[in-house]
Amino acid sequence: MIRINEIPGRRWDLALAKITQGGPLIVLDSEPPVGLQRWTGWPGADGRIHVSIYTTREPQALTQATAAQEVHAGLKHLDAALAADPHLQKSFDEFGAVREYVFAYGNGAVRVGDVSAEGTLTLL
Repeated sequence: MIRINEIPGRRWDLALAKITQGGPLIVLDSEPPVGLQRWTGWPGADGRIHVSIYTTREPQALTQATAAQEVHAGLKHLDAALAADPHLQKSFDEFGAVREYVFAYGNGAVRVGDVSAEGTLTLL
């Protein structure tokens, strides 16, 4: 995992290369955190960039309103990253993107919702 707290920044070029190639998870240090990872190299990998907006709450404690707020905030951080570096937008255009709402529980993560390209959240 590579944590990023500024774009552009010292680690951003490395992170962008890893997103393009398909490598470790890149996490934008924001509230909520936003993960970026291109899925390649394993069965079922679709080659797209997966955007994970991480919830700060246990799935059973989520309400539609809270989840929508977190997704909205996460998408604002993603939009800022896309605006800060046109190369990231180019990668999104080239590979496509999947937006998900995710709960990380320490040793893994589970998808708790899907986010449309327009930003609409559907909880699972």
